[in-house]
Amino acid sequence: MGYPGGYATVRRFVRPLREEATREATVRFETEPGRQGQVDWGQCWTTIASRSVHVRLFVMTLGYSRRLFARATLDEKLPTLIGCHEEAFEHFGGMAHELLYDNPKTVVLARDFEGSRIEWNPVFWDFSAYRGFRPRLCRPYRAQTKGKVEAGVKYVKRFLRGKAFDSLEHLNECLMHWIMTVADERIHGTTHRKPSEMFLEEKGLLLDHRQRPPYVLQDRALRHVAKDCLVSFETNRYSVPFRFVGQPVEVMREGEHVMLYHRGELIATHPRCAERHRCITDRAHYAGIDRREPLEIAAWRHPHPGFDTEVQVRDLGLYERLAEGGAR
Repeated sequence: MGYPGGYATVRRFVRPLREEATREATVRFETEPGRQGQVDWGQCWTTIASRSVHVRLFVMTLGYSRRLFARATLDEKLPTLIGCHEEAFEHFGGMAHELLYDNPKTVVLARDFEGSRIEWNPVFWDFSAYRGFRPRLCRPYRAQTKGKVEAGVKYVKRFLRGKAFDSLEHLNECLMHWIMTVADERIHGTTHRKPSEMFLEEKGLLLDHRQRPPYVLQDRALRHVAKDCLVSFETNRYSVPFRFVGQPVEVMREGEHVMLYHRGELIATHPRCAERHRCITDRAHYAGIDRREPLEIAAWRHPHPGFDTEVQVRDLGLYERLAEGGAR
């Protein structure tokens, strides 16, 4: 912003403000059994097969009992996130009624500061609706809102510190054994009770995840609509309404159909083409696009008024004198 001073000067200036922020009074937020779980990612380096590997740590903590589930992965992509949720539900034997998240793109695409306008990731929203839990978001820049899972992430990192594993599967086996024998059986610093004992009070209040089969993540792809109102998917091209030209759409294969979405709204459906390099269009998608004539046709039908459309007839002798350098 044009400030000519150094970084150290700025740090000294804001230090009292940071200290004041840490003294801000807060009220501890507790939830009744089965109501809320908190979800977050962590990252750390560990040794796998004699190599240093940067792993991601998915952690879900139940707000009442503080019982946790953790899984080490190699990425934080949406399929991985949903798969970890399914494993966590199976581990707990159910789901909390609501799950609290930070603001990752795999969960929310855009939001305002107060959270009155939220654009959810359509795939994750579909997953939450399918499973029946309610997703909630932390206020931006206020990580303490999900302090229970933040503490869980740090706790898991301490377990991994200084250890070596044969494979990622071996790491997760050791992690699960540690959760069942140590994390669940310790005396928690806040509740002063064992998470495994408190979990008995909320186990029957969790939502039953076994009423429906596991969520199947459909084949999806993000595409931009070309000028011809077509998007490419699996070597074929499918049309969308012309008003979406130049905009991003999400293409999903569902059974024998190809579904196209824009910001979560279904805008087109086509039978899935089993052949290759075909163009599948719907004439309704182009309705209204021909209201204006193409430029070259309009120019032919309606010549520019500045041009004389009549051909002037001249004596050929004029051209001979010009060729000989004569008078003009």
